[in-house]
Amino acid sequence: MSDNNLARKISNTLEVSIRLILLLLVIAWCLSLLYPFLNVVLWGVIFAVALSPVYLSLRERLNKNDKLSSSIIVIVLLLILIIPSYFLIDSLVDSLNKIGEQIQNGEIKVPTPNAKVREIPLIGDKVFELWAEAYKDMETLLSHYTTELADLGKWMLSATLGTIIGVLQFVVSIIIAGVLLATSGTYHLTERFFIKLVGNKGKEFTELMESTIRNVTKGILGVAVIQSLLLGVIFLLAGIPYAGLWTLFCLILSIVQIGPGLVALPIIFYLFNTESSLTASFWTIVIFIATLSDNVLKPILLGKGAAVPTLVIFLGSIGGFLLSGFMGLFTGAIVLSIGYKLLIAWLEMERAPEADNPD
Repeated sequence: MSDNNLARKISNTLEVSIRLILLLLVIAWCLSLLYPFLNVVLWGVIFAVALSPVYLSLRERLNKNDKLSSSIIVIVLLLILIIPSYFLIDSLVDSLNKIGEQIQNGEIKVPTPNAKVREIPLIGDKVFELWAEAYKDMETLLSHYTTELADLGKWMLSATLGTIIGVLQFVVSIIIAGVLLATSGTYHLTERFFIKLVGNKGKEFTELMESTIRNVTKGILGVAVIQSLLLGVIFLLAGIPYAGLWTLFCLILSIVQIGPGLVALPIIFYLFNTESSLTASFWTIVIFIATLSDNVLKPILLGKGAAVPTLVIFLGSIGGFLLSGFMGLFTGAIVLSIGYKLLIAWLEMERAPEADNPD
């Protein structure tokens, strides 16, 4: 090989490397600029994909008026989001204010200990002793747990602020979804991306991603929101203190697939110790039905062929929450579910040619 050819190859290699480095720098820079808006834009895309069948149906009835159809969907979604969120946030803020004032003024009232608590296996005696101590001198008991109470207060305040910010982000995401629906660009852009990525299977992957988004949004997040709001209304009607906080806990537990039972059981216990047996029994039945309502809602909303393992949803929700706060609870579940379904589809596509050619 002559010196000229070697020098030309080195020059070409350096030129390609410099171009690649510059391209990667531009991509990294663009991603860093978009990162603060990632959750909002991602939710806009999710809403647009999930609602596209509704949009197309409405569009046909309105003589193919794109802007009017998307505007109606945006307005309806905003009303559905803002009205319940207002009552939830108002209840949360009110609950935090009351807790803070009662602790500061030493006015926390603890009901008389019930001897039946001792009958609870394993923890009955300890719970009764702690309850009796709180009943006798609440201030002294709280003084033993100042660090834990401070951490709990910070967490509750952070959760409330996260809820408010999450609602505002949802508002922006719904508006973005309306724009995407009106321009009808989401599907074609996604399809072109997957065609570049996996070739002829691009259309199939796009349809799979669409169906996964729709079914997980309805079957997982939709059920969690409906169930938690249903329980929240019951808590308010039953006169449960700090109903907004318990509703928020129910929502989080429902999203991560643990279920609201961990909240429902203490509330039922509270009812039997503060209300008459008849009243407590009535609310227990109502809460029990609401807690099990996901068993009816999921088959209706989830759809066929869209089941995602609970572990995937759980890890996605927790990981999303750790990565980006309250909004991450939702986006994490959806993104990891999409990734899981795409991975399974890809593996099955890879296996198919092997089955056709056993030799």
